[in-house]
Amino acid sequence: MSIKKKFFSLPKLRVSDVTIIAIMMALSFILNKVGIHTQYIVITPTFIVTVLLCYLYGPIWMAIVLGITDILFTFIGGSGLYIPGFTISAILTGFIYGSFLFKDYQFKTRNLISAQIIISLVIHIFLNTLWLTLYNGINWKVIIISRLIKELILVPIQLIVLVGLFNIPTVQKLIKDHWN
Repeated sequence: MSIKKKFFSLPKLRVSDVTIIAIMMALSFILNKVGIHTQYIVITPTFIVTVLLCYLYGPIWMAIVLGITDILFTFIGGSGLYIPGFTISAILTGFIYGSFLFKDYQFKTRNLISAQIIISLVIHIFLNTLWLTLYNGINWKVIIISRLIKELILVPIQLIVLVGLFNIPTVQKLIKDHWN
């Protein structure tokens, strides 16, 4: 598969695809309410939905969907002031996961690990800390340690959960059926 086709193609969505994305966005909204929410750290199980959708629909669609989802969640969920930087982070997250996982017919753990490390370092530790410091007007040194600890703990847990999920035969069958 060519780089252009893998990274920059916009696969046609069927009605069933739009329905799946909408249902998964709703599930993500619900899962976002279940978790730990502090001023500087948010821990939720929404990563499962994000990675599964990125695996199925690729970098372009998921960048668009996650950008829209971030905006909708801010206004519908009443989570406070809209910060455009987090929308940029969501778009980049969708693009990165989608780039590493889309059309990966034989699930490769190394692709997931690569995507997870890039997202953890670039998006969660660097960009999201930047948005928080710009929005809250505090020194980044105040929150960086707690954010680093969070990532060091969560990345292995997320990887274990996702590798386990993608190795479930039912999930493999659903993905295979989706691409056929």
